[in-house]
Amino acid sequence: MTIPSYRNFLKINGQHPWRTVSQHGFVDYPVRYRPGGRVLFFNFSLARELGLIPGQHLSKMNPQLEKMILRTFSLQIINEYDREHSIRFPRDVLRPQSYMATRYLQLQHKSKQGKTSGDGRSIWNGHIKTKRRTFDVSSCGTGATCLSPGFHEAGRPIKTGDERFGYASGLAEASEMLSNAIMSEIFYREGIPTERCLAVIDYAGRTAIGVRTAPNLIRPAHLFRYLKMGRWRELKNSFDYFLKRQADNKSLSLSPSEKRRYAQSLEYFAQTYARLSAVLEEEYIFNWLAWDGDNMLASGALLDYGSIRQFVAKHSKYRFDDVFRFSTCLSEQRREAKNLVQAFVQMADFIITKRKKPLVRFAQSKYLRLFDQCFERERQRRMLWRVGFDPKQIERLLRYHPGKVKAFQRVLNYFEEVKVGRGEQKVPDGIDHPPVFLVRDILRELPVYIFRHSTPGSPWPLMPPENFCKIMAAYYVNRDDLALTEHRKRKASLFQKYYRALVAAAGGSRMKDLKHILSRAAVINYDHRMTGNGLLWIVDEALKARNRLDRREFQNVIDRFIESQVLVPGLWKPIHPREVQGASRRARQLRRLQKILEEYNERIK
Repeated sequence: MTIPSYRNFLKINGQHPWRTVSQHGFVDYPVRYRPGGRVLFFNFSLARELGLIPGQHLSKMNPQLEKMILRTFSLQIINEYDREHSIRFPRDVLRPQSYMATRYLQLQHKSKQGKTSGDGRSIWNGHIKTKRRTFDVSSCGTGATCLSPGFHEAGRPIKTGDERFGYASGLAEASEMLSNAIMSEIFYREGIPTERCLAVIDYAGRTAIGVRTAPNLIRPAHLFRYLKMGRWRELKNSFDYFLKRQADNKSLSLSPSEKRRYAQSLEYFAQTYARLSAVLEEEYIFNWLAWDGDNMLASGALLDYGSIRQFVAKHSKYRFDDVFRFSTCLSEQRREAKNLVQAFVQMADFIITKRKKPLVRFAQSKYLRLFDQCFERERQRRMLWRVGFDPKQIERLLRYHPGKVKAFQRVLNYFEEVKVGRGEQKVPDGIDHPPVFLVRDILRELPVYIFRHSTPGSPWPLMPPENFCKIMAAYYVNRDDLALTEHRKRKASLFQKYYRALVAAAGGSRMKDLKHILSRAAVINYDHRMTGNGLLWIVDEALKARNRLDRREFQNVIDRFIESQVLVPGLWKPIHPREVQGASRRARQLRRLQKILEEYNERIK
């Protein structure tokens, strides 16, 4: 049998064009090979897209491929502590190239200009060009750098693995990296813009290295650093670099005119950031957006899954406790995304005029109005998607029936925002004021009820308000939370009235459309969808089993779980009952994962 060629891995060698932007934009580190690793997870479909493995390569690990993955990514930096203590390493483990840890803004640092912050435990492995696009590649968990908050808290170099100072050990846990890999791949396949994980390398002691890729790994924080410092040349260089990569990747069309080019980029940021924040709010995805632009990509995609939570209901009051501060909440993500667009407007003006004006001067920018328009449009589009309408129906409703869409949106938002009477409460990683209703449940069950109880020639039946509210009640609510007031009864009736109006306006036969919506809503609002707590338990269970399953079985279990959670009609591949039957190791593991999903599908953490 012919052994596939893996020579394209050799192109990922620490070299990256970001080095040409500014000599002060990164810290270079020599690196060494880190022994003892094994590939826990490998994204074969992504590897094919990157050209790292042949297109016909089986989704199966072999010794040659694993050796190349470890050679390329099983690295650890030789940091300030190592050099200060004159720690020597065998010559054959040292790599000839240095790898960069990039500088960018981080709100955890005392310096609000990015003088001390950036990649605290990551390095950029390089970039790789395919026929269609260029991708960046970086690794997390490769050692403690001088850019972590803990390094400056300690006031001295920190040994990799030293956990006495927050965010400073330089290592990553296997559970964290595998969780990131699973969630980011599910989001990607569902059409949510995100980084993707190429590989997770597992080591003894529960540590790991996670390898991430994206067509452009630059964050707003990379650019805002130069804006905050007022360094015009580096700001222009970095912004032009970002725009050129987007244009080369066919993600953005740019005019030859410099002034027009920056205007086009601001339209791009307004539209892209509006869509991202709308999707996050409608899909109940928390991401800690803030002024520094650290926890997202400048291209408007998700990054750094340690600060991302997915909920089954609208936990709009949840805040992450980061020891010294609480995060923004789900309903504030729109404001923060809009603030980032305003900072980009300030940045473009500074580049064009060479004069840095106060941020407040741009509060009435036309690009912020564009943001608001795009946000509302995308929220409505995602809401109609959740109801079960297909893309063609959605565009018809938005174009010809905006009043009906807004009316339904208002009553749906009412039920989403009802909170339990007990008030704010602590959760393991922050605070929350839980919602009473899981609206996804009624979106799934209402068309079933109508379909079952309809009679030919008669109006569609109305579900009784008590049944309507009970169907979508969270497991933790009490009798007072579910009190059936006259106001709530009226809202339940309006919900169903406007729902019927939307189905009728979508065109065609109402019952035929309803059946179509029913089948789509059952997938999109699947009752055993992955949430934050469920994923943590699933990953813990998977890691316990990694020594009981052989390599192929483990990869297959993870791949099947991902496929079963891509809740898109036509793409969804649920785990079939026969897959969890029997006493095989694979069946037992899939059975256990299904049980965890059922147990934790409503819990926040």
